[in-house]
Amino acid sequence: MFRNLLIFIAALVMAFGQPVFVLAETTAELESEISQKQAQILELEKQIAQYKETLKSTQTQSATLKNAVAKMEAQIKKLETEIRLTQTKISQTTLKIQSLDSDITTQNVELEKQKNNLAQTILLLNEYDQTGPLELILGNGNFSDILNQAQYITNLQGGLQQKLVAIKELKSQLEGQKAQSEAQKAALQNLQTQLRGQTLVLDNERDEQKSLLTTSKNQEKIYQATLTTLQKQQAQVENDIFLAEEKLRQKINANSIPGAKTGILARPVSGTMTQTYGCIVSYFARISYPACNEGKGNGGFHNGIDLDLDTGDSVYAALDGTVSGVANMGKYAYGKWITIKHDNGLTTLYAHLSVQSVSVGQRVKTGDLIGYGGSTGYSTGSHLHFSVYATNTFSIGSNRYGYPTPLGGPLSPLSYL
Repeated sequence: MFRNLLIFIAALVMAFGQPVFVLAETTAELESEISQKQAQILELEKQIAQYKETLKSTQTQSATLKNAVAKMEAQIKKLETEIRLTQTKISQTTLKIQSLDSDITTQNVELEKQKNNLAQTILLLNEYDQTGPLELILGNGNFSDILNQAQYITNLQGGLQQKLVAIKELKSQLEGQKAQSEAQKAALQNLQTQLRGQTLVLDNERDEQKSLLTTSKNQEKIYQATLTTLQKQQAQVENDIFLAEEKLRQKINANSIPGAKTGILARPVSGTMTQTYGCIVSYFARISYPACNEGKGNGGFHNGIDLDLDTGDSVYAALDGTVSGVANMGKYAYGKWITIKHDNGLTTLYAHLSVQSVSVGQRVKTGDLIGYGGSTGYSTGSHLHFSVYATNTFSIGSNRYGYPTPLGGPLSPLSYL
């Protein structure tokens, strides 16, 4: 029986594996650096909050070249600060991984030490177990020596369980640290993806600023003339979309789409809704959307919902599906947009993006990153325009200025979110 116990314990010892040695700074040095990075993160977050307040105040400013340039400069500074924030978080996460690796190394060394102690105890007990009574008597000078040795062996046996418990605890701690390390590595990968996206968004904003200054030649008169012409063209495109979708609405096959039920679609961003679906009675609606009750002139039709976000915020797929469209309408309507065809008869539109991160034909899952929010197209500020169409009516056409335009029978996103 005792020999079987020894074999069992020896097997446990062998199962713990060999230690891995990693060169790293001391734990105290790493913790100090991590704390420094945390202080930098808090300071950068404070700066970003200030830039957001500045951008919010520009929403009500008059449309002048000076204000437009100031808004773009504030947006660029915010994005640059967000990039520094992400870079700092990457550095902090890297330090945390190093700290965990150092702890893992220390635990491996201690685990190996405990394993060796246990192995030595097992060897001593095994030797005693194989020694017969006659050998014990002949090998010791007197009976008291035999008793002392027997007591020593009894103590060794009693310590076996304690050593085994200690090893199990070390193994549990080691597994916990390894899990933390893997989580930090996953966070690091996400931060690196975020940094790449933020860099693309910043490049886009710089291109927009350059385009604005080139078009206006830095002259208010040219800027205002261009703006007046553009606003008329934008209104034409909005009305064209409205008239086309009014006809498509009549072609919706009710049997091809799911019944209204919340939770069918996930929210593509976490921001609050700033504009609802349907006929909206407001000044902004009258000047921005085609009249949905002509003759009264007190409302405009909005074929989706608007969700608040900051330029550069991540936008996610609302449901599993296949990307059916990725295009840019320039200064008109949706600006940079993406559409996803879902397997349940719905197609979703994500508009006013700064960067698109998917391609046509790509299969995506609910919650996958598909792009980054912005204010491209016909937009007065950063937000996501989110529309839902019946797929049986959906197609991608071309507007009067040659830009690819998504068209379909619109449905209320609120019926499915």
